Amino acid sequence: MRVSVVGAGIWGLASAYACALRGDQVTVYEAGEIGCGASGGIVGALAPLVPDLWTPKKQFQLDSLHSAEAFWTDIDATSGLRSGYGRIGRLQPLQTERSRELAVARAEEARTLWRGQYHWTLEPRPDLIAAQAAPLGVVYDTLSARIFPAQAARSLATACIARGVTILENHPVETVFSGGISGPFGRANSDAVILSAGAEGFRLMAPYVPLHEKTGVKGQAALLDADLRGAPQVYAGGVYVIPHENGTVAVGSTSETSWDHTDPDDQLEPVIAQARAMIPALAEAPVLQRWAGIRPKARRRDPMVGKLPELDGVFAVSGAFKIGFSLAHSLGTVMAHMIRDEPYAIPESFTVDWHLAGG
Repeated sequence: MRVSVVGAGIWGLASAYACALRGDQVTVYEAGEIGCGASGGIVGALAPLVPDLWTPKKQFQLDSLHSAEAFWTDIDATSGLRSGYGRIGRLQPLQTERSRELAVARAEEARTLWRGQYHWTLEPRPDLIAAQAAPLGVVYDTLSARIFPAQAARSLATACIARGVTILENHPVETVFSGGISGPFGRANSDAVILSAGAEGFRLMAPYVPLHEKTGVKGQAALLDADLRGAPQVYAGGVYVIPHENGTVAVGSTSETSWDHTDPDDQLEPVIAQARAMIPALAEAPVLQRWAGIRPKARRRDPMVGKLPELDGVFAVSGAFKIGFSLAHSLGTVMAHMIRDEPYAIPESFTVDWHLAGG
């Protein structure tokens, strides 16, 4: 099959890779550079949804997190680069009796729901975390992993090229239609189009998919010069602290539903301050980089995956701004099946029909 993928972010690249493994002739069209949008970030928390009130979405994410290690090991071996993947676990400080009660209940649920492969346990506060940040100890889960998003996008793009994928940077797509795409480069006919262009991709869907006005969430993060290699990631109060394998630490991120510019600004400073207060080793760590990007959000919070109405051979895979990297390789495989009209399995809440039925 001739497949056009719109967007060289993590979902577009994962779809391109899966299609290339099936023998498809794949071309990726990227308006800017590889990973120039939300996929070029620095945080990369691959963390599970809480193990209670189980849903098909949580099961899909669990299966994806489980298979991520094998996927990224293969990608890095093919590309010769490093994605920064590592299953390092996660600590969540406990500050109230209620949070501790919930953690105890979820530990019981995790024993069954996580099939004994991973654990959610209550532990004493480690020295990594300040005493005032975890007065009642911590939750430690062994399922969480981390990745360095910008590096992972580059590794996956290089692996795609090694599998025969053509990636055209600075090739913006202006229109999608049944059987192809068009832009300043002209017209490209395809047997299937996979639309995964981040927040901007919703503009291309707009003639066919009713949208609300907010199709992106601004996130800001910082990279600190601190070496915490060997430590788990830490999550508290909406802030992640991610020790990367290169001896830096990422902290983030904000979740802003309105903004007047896309650059980092003062809203990042409380995030850095919270991380410093929680992790004493970060108190004096210099800031190496401040990052901001617009993460795609579909009509509702879950990913939006499937054939677009009124268009033959045009499919969308976008949204899920907080769990995109944890699902990327799994949804890439789904897309390779979907464009062939082969059986695939996704939660109902991921489908285009479910999003269009929402208020």
